[in-house]
Amino acid sequence: MTPRSVFTGILHVHSNFSYDGVHSVDELAAFGRACGYDFMAMSEHSDTLDQETMGVYVQECQRVSGGDFVMIPGIEFTCTGNLHVVGLGVPTYTALTNPVSVAEFVRERGGVPVVAHPSRYSYRIASSLAPVLGGIEIWNASYDGRFAPDNASLSLLEEFRKRNESLLAFAGQDLHRVTARRCRVSLTVRAPRLTGDAIVGGLRNGDFVISNGLFRLHARRQPGPLTVRRIVATRAMYHGAKRLRDALGKSVYAARGLIGARTR
Repeated sequence: MTPRSVFTGILHVHSNFSYDGVHSVDELAAFGRACGYDFMAMSEHSDTLDQETMGVYVQECQRVSGGDFVMIPGIEFTCTGNLHVVGLGVPTYTALTNPVSVAEFVRERGGVPVVAHPSRYSYRIASSLAPVLGGIEIWNASYDGRFAPDNASLSLLEEFRKRNESLLAFAGQDLHRVTARRCRVSLTVRAPRLTGDAIVGGLRNGDFVISNGLFRLHARRQPGPLTVRRIVATRAMYHGAKRLRDALGKSVYAARGLIGARTR
């Protein structure tokens, strides 16, 4: 039998080791296995970690991992200016907050430093950070929705690649609570074996693609004009549907208020 070399999973996941995570490591591992994922890369908030807690967290990830599924520890660092840098595959804690220092720390330990959810900062990120980064999260399912990546984040990545052509496109769930049977935005990574080190190596080398079934993006390649137009159109429909939903919701609440007033 030919050994597998391609594995699918999700990035940027929070357990209750983070202040805003709901589920335990065991519950998330069970969810990952039920979804058929091969791996899950965690990104616990640095705000609620320290050296001791980090050790327990890493041990928990190791305990729930096996031959069929790997849970990879990592940290979402809150840096100066409230910039968040995800350290994919970093099993060691640091109290550093300077984003350049954090990125260097992550790299030195074999991880991948990735700027999380650029839309949160209105895409205002110092270009001086580009040389030390491993990538930019061009698709955050929590901030950007599950239907299409963020075209503005793709533009940011293109601009940053002028200073660091090896920068990669990443996608994360930013998962805090399981609300569906399966997460839509996943990564398929090419790696020699299913281990944490091998998966992180594939992520670091850009040997992966991002997909939700509608869009398929390569880590190293900027999407073509036609794909970008599809992304922009899909996002316009998505935001239009959200505005309509919100307007209908306000109308329903207003109507209920009037009905209540009439019956009092």
